Amino acid sequence: MVFEQANLGIDEALRGLQAGLREAAADAAGGWPAVIAIVDHRGDLVCYARQDRCLELSKEVAMRKAYTAALGNADTAAATERVMKSTGRTMEQHLGWRARSGAGGFVIKRAKDNVTLGGVGVSGASTNERDEAIARACIKAMNL
Repeated sequence: MVFEQANLGIDEALRGLQAGLREAAADAAGGWPAVIAIVDHRGDLVCYARQDRCLELSKEVAMRKAYTAALGNADTAAATERVMKSTGRTMEQHLGWRARSGAGGFVIKRAKDNVTLGGVGVSGASTNERDEAIARACIKAMNL
């Protein structure tokens, strides 16, 4: 039996990345530059951008949020809460060192069949809510 997994294309990912950077512009102007990472369904990096003067920690956190959303097949805030409630463990304990607990990571799914294509992670914006808004802008622009 052959299994095929749909893949997130670079064109869709770049379209999402550009929309996310536009959404993040106000945060960067206010002194909160963001980092955006987009990964495929395996958690492998497809594209990435950081705004000028971002925090070093935000670079790693954005990639870990994207990885967690893709492999956890859920948005990171909801997945963190669910895993903590059911197992008492963090996402890092559940999925390994590449994972990240907390908000700011969203799973990317294809609308027609709900297949997971990847994840987007954002870190460094002014609040967790802004990280999430930027991630949602990325996904919306992908038009999957």
